[in-house]
Amino acid sequence: MKTLQGHSNSVRAIGFNPDGTIIASGSADETIKVWDVKTGECLKTLRTERPYEGMNITGVTGLTEAQKATLKTLGAIEVSCYGEMSFL
Repeated sequence: MKTLQGHSNSVRAIGFNPDGTIIASGSADETIKVWDVKTGECLKTLRTERPYEGMNITGVTGLTEAQKATLKTLGAIEVSCYGEMSFL
C-alpha cells in the first residue's frame, strides 16, 4: 500500500488503466496527476491553462458579476480593501 502525495486539495476522482500500472487522480486543486503505481512517483501534472493568472481586477468597472467570475476562473484575482484576495 502506498500513499500518493502531491495534490494541495482533496482528491475528487481516481481512474485506473486496465493493466494497473498507472492511475490518474483529479483534485479540487484543479489538477489531474498521473501516477506510477509501483513507485508512487507523479509522472505528470495536468492543469487547464489560466491565461489571466494573477491579473488584479480590483476596482475594474464595466464588467458584470458573471464576467468577473469568469475572469477569476481563468486566474484573475480581486483584492478587497482589507487585503483579502478573492479567486476561484
